[in-house]
Amino acid sequence: MGRPGLTPLLGEPAIRPMAAAQGISTAGTQVTAFALPALAVLVLGARPFAAAALFATQYGAQGLAAPLLGVLVDSARSRRSLLVTTDALHALVVALVPVAYWTGWLSLLPLFAVAAASGVLGGLTSIAAQSFVPALVPADRLVRANSALSGARSAGTVTGLAMAGWLVQALGGAVAVTVDVASYVLSLAVYLALPRVLPSGPEPRKPRRGTLRALADGWAALRPHPLLARMAIAAATLNLGGSALGGLYAFYAYRRLHVTPTALALVGAVSSVAAIAAIATAPRVAGRLGLDRLVPLFGPVAACALLLIPAAVLLPPIPVLVVYEAAFSYCVTVWTIGSTSLQQTLVSVAELGRIMAFSQMAAVLSIPVGALAGGALADTWGVTPTMLTFALIAAVGATAVLVRPRTWRRPAIDSTSARPETCGHTDPAPAGADS
Repeated sequence: MGRPGLTPLLGEPAIRPMAAAQGISTAGTQVTAFALPALAVLVLGARPFAAAALFATQYGAQGLAAPLLGVLVDSARSRRSLLVTTDALHALVVALVPVAYWTGWLSLLPLFAVAAASGVLGGLTSIAAQSFVPALVPADRLVRANSALSGARSAGTVTGLAMAGWLVQALGGAVAVTVDVASYVLSLAVYLALPRVLPSGPEPRKPRRGTLRALADGWAALRPHPLLARMAIAAATLNLGGSALGGLYAFYAYRRLHVTPTALALVGAVSSVAAIAAIATAPRVAGRLGLDRLVPLFGPVAACALLLIPAAVLLPPIPVLVVYEAAFSYCVTVWTIGSTSLQQTLVSVAELGRIMAFSQMAAVLSIPVGALAGGALADTWGVTPTMLTFALIAAVGATAVLVRPRTWRRPAIDSTSARPETCGHTDPAPAGADS
């Protein structure tokens, strides 16, 4: 019985190169995400707002560029080549940081430029990879494939965070960033193992047309899918609330709850365990509930789990935070895997890049907005009331997916056949989220 649970972690053979590449590049990205603020504060003497602005710049640039990135993905002749090219550009961009440091040209300006460019290129990789998956595996294996990718990224996150602090402390931020450069070069080489021409023939490609027309077509493809629009709202509000609480979480834990750093680290480890459990069990949960029932259930439960954070001020904090970490991480991971899989199943490959991009735009832009707004309002309202407010925003917004008008038809998904090239506009599809 243990074997089926491990299968998603090992991955479908067709996407193992992509899973490996995503894990490698994610590990390097975590090092850079840790090193850039360290360079800004420790080397350049930046104020706290500048460090927060670096975070906001990366996500803001990714969100604003997302619609155009979707057009680029849908019009690419080969998404394999696009992934390879993007990683090559990402390596060059990140390499500017150690070069600027060693030549004496390091300042806040190149750090912000690298953060913005890295955000855009990271968004392009994410959209292209998710759009490539349905062409590599049939519909009945999409959940396992997306579970494998999620597992690879989780492993990369844990590995990257483990390396980041030691590398920055021992070698300095500039040298640490070279690990990210190496990770993109290595993931580029792994992407080359993906098939150049898919078994079913060349990747579908829409005729070339103007960018504005392509954007309009992608936006029009969203309108007939009520659940897709509701999922975009849920993803945006979940990220808005989650990022606001995330930005205040450490301060709240240390100053309001009087939790020690060691205890908080152990509590945080519960999140990784829950995510691994979610990755391993997501195919089984999807098989029992169906994707159309899984998605409207797990998103709101994840959002409601955020309410446990401000509740910890009234209850024993450690047990409450442990329950929060376990419930939120498990539910949001299953939700992300399920919503991505359902979207890939129901949306035409030719439109998938743009539809995912519009969904990503809403979800990603809400992250810097929530982080900055939460920090600003906490100074006025206080930390606990601010966290409660944003937790309620996330919970109310995410419950929008629970409302299912009778006019919606349950999507008919044939799990025994390969993914169709087109789908009817009456079937709902969800927007994916990366909370």
